[in-house]
Amino acid sequence: MKLWMHLLYSSLLACMSSQSQFPRASASARGSCDSLCNCEEKDGTMLINCEEKDIKKLSQISVPASRPFHLSLLNNGLTMLHANDFSGLTNAISIHLGFNNIADIETGAFNGLGLLKKLHINHNSLEILKEDTFHGLENLEFLQADNNFITVIEPSAFSKLNRLKVLILNDNAIESLPPNVFRFVPLTHLDLRGNQLQTLPYVGFLEHIGRILDLQLEDNKWACNCDLLQLKLWLENMPPQTVIGDVVCNSPPFFKGSILSRLKKESICPTPPVYEEHEDPSGSLHLAVTSSISDGRRSTKTTSLLKSPTKAPGLIPYITKPSTQLPGPYCPIPCNCKVLSPSGLLIHCQERNIESLSDLKPPPQNPRKLILAGNIIHTLMKYDLAEYFTLEMLHLGNNRIEVLEEGSFMNLTRLQKLYLNGNHLTKLSGGMFLGLHNLEYLYLEYNGVKEILPGTFNPMPKLKVLYLNNNLLQVLPPHIFSGVPLTRINLKTNQFTHLPVSNILDDLDLLTQIDLEDNPWDCSCDLVGLQQWIQKLSKNIVTDEILCTSPEHLDKKELKALNSELLCPGLVNNPSLPTQTSYVIVNTPTATTTANNIFKSLTDAVPLSVLILGLLIVFITIVFCAAGIVVLVLHRRRRYKKKQTDEQMRDSSPVHLQYSMYGHKTTHHTTERPTASIYEQHMDASSLYRNILEKERELQQLGITEYLRKNIAQLQPDMEVHYPGAHEELKLMETLMYSRPRKVLVEQTKNEYFELKANLHAEPDYLEVLEQQT
Repeated sequence: MKLWMHLLYSSLLACMSSQSQFPRASASARGSCDSLCNCEEKDGTMLINCEEKDIKKLSQISVPASRPFHLSLLNNGLTMLHANDFSGLTNAISIHLGFNNIADIETGAFNGLGLLKKLHINHNSLEILKEDTFHGLENLEFLQADNNFITVIEPSAFSKLNRLKVLILNDNAIESLPPNVFRFVPLTHLDLRGNQLQTLPYVGFLEHIGRILDLQLEDNKWACNCDLLQLKLWLENMPPQTVIGDVVCNSPPFFKGSILSRLKKESICPTPPVYEEHEDPSGSLHLAVTSSISDGRRSTKTTSLLKSPTKAPGLIPYITKPSTQLPGPYCPIPCNCKVLSPSGLLIHCQERNIESLSDLKPPPQNPRKLILAGNIIHTLMKYDLAEYFTLEMLHLGNNRIEVLEEGSFMNLTRLQKLYLNGNHLTKLSGGMFLGLHNLEYLYLEYNGVKEILPGTFNPMPKLKVLYLNNNLLQVLPPHIFSGVPLTRINLKTNQFTHLPVSNILDDLDLLTQIDLEDNPWDCSCDLVGLQQWIQKLSKNIVTDEILCTSPEHLDKKELKALNSELLCPGLVNNPSLPTQTSYVIVNTPTATTTANNIFKSLTDAVPLSVLILGLLIVFITIVFCAAGIVVLVLHRRRRYKKKQTDEQMRDSSPVHLQYSMYGHKTTHHTTERPTASIYEQHMDASSLYRNILEKERELQQLGITEYLRKNIAQLQPDMEVHYPGAHEELKLMETLMYSRPRKVLVEQTKNEYFELKANLHAEPDYLEVLEQQT
């Protein structure tokens, strides 16, 4: 009995303990979702948003243990990834570590992430990718490491990533790639833009990326010489569906700015007689293929071109000796310095609590890159950077900069990259960027920018990449991008409800990528111009979907896929109206003429090719109509001339002449002679009708000739008037009645004319008849 009581008591305690632990389990199941991060469930997967939470260590994050999730740690304070930092995140599908200050990744940092598909480590401070950096990521398919300071990639850095398809390494400082770096990597997309590459050999590199579909190679330091001939031949043999960026020559000077594909092989690599010792450089080319350091390639090539081989041994120590002495120059106390090749200094001053650049004085000699990210700088004074004129890259991200004095960068004429992301700037003006004539990359994301003044980017005529995402922009001034050769621009996560095409987007002639998502787009008539502009762009230029926020019935609908009638119901009746209304926001009264506005509205509402085709059809229709009118006029004129000819032939016929004379004589004397009225006075109506009936019967019994002979005397008036040609006229009537008509044209002689005229005037006139009657 006691045993049963003991068992019952223990079971009750177990139930109570399980009930008391259940709330904790349910609470721990949500991890950091209740306190630190924002979580959302979608299709059975958790979306954990820990952006801008000032997270310094990954141990601050706890996630559900049994559910797959996407984790975003964007824009935090991470500076280093230690071994096993992600051991508690085993169900992660994607991790976003962008816009931190990560400078180093220890071996084993990604242990336990066997399910990870996507990894973003962009916009950090990485300088090297080691062999074991990505250990544990066997299923990784997407790796984004752009906008770091990567200069070295070790040969086996990607050897374990056997499923990696997309690799983004743009905007780093990579001078060369090691041989066979992609031997076991099935890449389909590779982005190498904005680095320091001079050549890409076939052996050890190009031979291993035969399945590539998208290869971006722009903005490098390509040396168009014999070393680059292999790349040219490889590009010419790639399938036409492969997307490959243009390789633009940077050297030698006479090829600078030329596109490699348009150059002839003979001009890139002259024939052997031009260089007497051409065999030696070819040997140095093989050294370049197997070597991962570009300096060694240059030294061997220079040695082979020297005529006196005794000078070569002296040249090599001359090149290598300064590299061992360069660490000697002064380095500011709170910073770490590293020598860059061929000459220059990389100064690391991040996370040093620096309040002003005056703390770094005196500046070091020949600095090339200065990293001041993650400090507490509030103001950048005009002369703070006056002695840093050799800088090529300046990183001021994640500070507290509110004021940039006009002319702060005046002396930085060599600067190519400027990072101002993660500060407190609210207004941008052209005076802030004076002197940046060679700037190509400008990062202004994660500020509080609300206003950009006209002409802000005019001092930067070489600007190619501009990041303005995650700000508070609502409008852009007209012609803000005019004269700026932008190829990439990021405007996502702002406050744009509409964005005019005229004077803003249509100035982006060289655009290859634009980000417009995560804005509160108002899908109304004002957005028709933007929709049509997007539809005309190439497939991959717009990076993501543009979703409507208002009106409510179009919420979360994709702008590009919307029907124009649904977007703007009045578009069918007035197609140019929406485009013009979208322009009103930025147009000034003197900006353009009315004719230009009409033309631009037409070209925005209708694609140019369709407009040209329509005008061609209208022109052809007008030509055919004009030809038809000409043919009709000629046809009618021809008929009129033919009719005139026939009438002349009838008038010139002798039979017709006699008949017309006879008829004219009868009608003339029956209408004008008063004897007709005197004759009609003797007849009444009844006798007239009676005579008509009798004469009709008589006409039926007799022929017309006998009838005329019998009654012609009765048609004469009462007075005795004798017509000389009465008998001849009777014969003529018989001839007309019984003879067969012939087409005979007889020319009248002068005698016949006077004879006819005499016959015409032979009958007595009116006075003679009246005198005889009286």
